[in-house]
Amino acid sequence: MALVDHDLWLDPLTVRERAFVSHAHADHARRHRLAVMTPDTLALLPRHRRPHRARLLELGEAAELGAATVSLHDAGHMLGSAQLLVEHEGHRLLYTGDLKLRRPGGAPETPVPRADVLVIESTYGRPGFRFPDPDSVVGEIARWCHQLLERETTPVLLAHALGKAQELMRALAPYHLRFALDPRCVPFARAYEAAGLNLPDWEELDGQEGAAAPRARGAAEGRVVLAPPAGKRAIRRLERRRVALVSGWAQAPHFWRVFGADCAFPLSDHCDFFDLIEVAERSGAAKVYTVHGFAQELAHQLRRRGIEAHPLHLSEQLSLPV
Repeated sequence: MALVDHDLWLDPLTVRERAFVSHAHADHARRHRLAVMTPDTLALLPRHRRPHRARLLELGEAAELGAATVSLHDAGHMLGSAQLLVEHEGHRLLYTGDLKLRRPGGAPETPVPRADVLVIESTYGRPGFRFPDPDSVVGEIARWCHQLLERETTPVLLAHALGKAQELMRALAPYHLRFALDPRCVPFARAYEAAGLNLPDWEELDGQEGAAAPRARGAAEGRVVLAPPAGKRAIRRLERRRVALVSGWAQAPHFWRVFGADCAFPLSDHCDFFDLIEVAERSGAAKVYTVHGFAQELAHQLRRRGIEAHPLHLSEQLSLPV
């Protein structure tokens, strides 16, 4: 999806001359010629996904980009994630990227800038996705972990290696849990710490040390194991374990069994359906475009609420005049 007259693509799936990259997840980042992003996003990108040149903007910082003024605003999804606000000749377009409105740990809700046109993600854009209060889910996860540890059983939490795993650790920090990280989570834990974000006591699952002393290879020893949902070689060495998927998809019946989990907790780094509706309303946009996920369903629900809304499909790659 591109903006007419501004030569700016928004999280494109193919390499472009100039693009906005909302965050560092692999499905949003490509090796563009020039990319607009936050410094934290650039720091999290592996070398093969880094742009040739980067225009780095801090959250809240505005800059001229051709004839338009652009600014980045917190998206609440992960470290470095940003919404993009484009202003030109009195018109304002807001692109959310992946967005989380309600955050645990007493953090304020993610602000939604006002706009005339809104382009919003639709990952959980069906009415069936209503997530519980995130603090209550975090409390349930902590109790589950402590109960297993008391029975000398290792709790294993499945969460994406980049962003989700670290945000989950930070949310669980008040519950005095210690962690053992799958090796794929380790570089991103170090990146979070390098950015000044404190993580609870952790070490690498295969014995490489993080904030704790090294231990025997493959041993969790009273720790909560964090691992990505796919490819669980490291945790198969744990003899006594219980596995939980931590994801908004926990609300999809039996979805967690696909990943070999025993149970699931509905804690997401995205908005649920009702948060998406609220974001659209808060933005004040007269026109909304829905992208990614259940775009058609979300657009339909917005129209039922009196908001002009249209789904954008990847094959259409619509250009939006601003």
